[in-house]
Amino acid sequence: MFGPAGAQEGAHRRRGDRGAVGRGLGAPEEGYTHGLVVAFDDLDALERYLYDPVHLAGDPEILPYYGRMRVGPAITDDPDPDLLAKIGAPHEAKLAKYPEWAPLMDSIPEVRIF
Repeated sequence: MFGPAGAQEGAHRRRGDRGAVGRGLGAPEEGYTHGLVVAFDDLDALERYLYDPVHLAGDPEILPYYGRMRVGPAITDDPDPDLLAKIGAPHEAKLAKYPEWAPLMDSIPEVRIF
């Protein structure tokens, strides 16, 4: 389930994919107020998420409101030394397929990528 009771699950949900969205519990001085954590069983699930119609439609509605954003896997149980590059590849492919996505990401004043 995503968010508080009554929030709709995203259409991208598949068996094994998990996530939560809500109020951030981190240090207030970092300036983050909310967070979204999504876990995927494999890279195919990540790609389904990135290209899901609900996600594609939501980006233009949500991203312009971001003041700062931290992106990336903070931890993994996958020993693959090339995992970060493999995670980045679908994002780069999305930028190539949807050139209008780049200005949306560029409109966020501060983006940190792990």
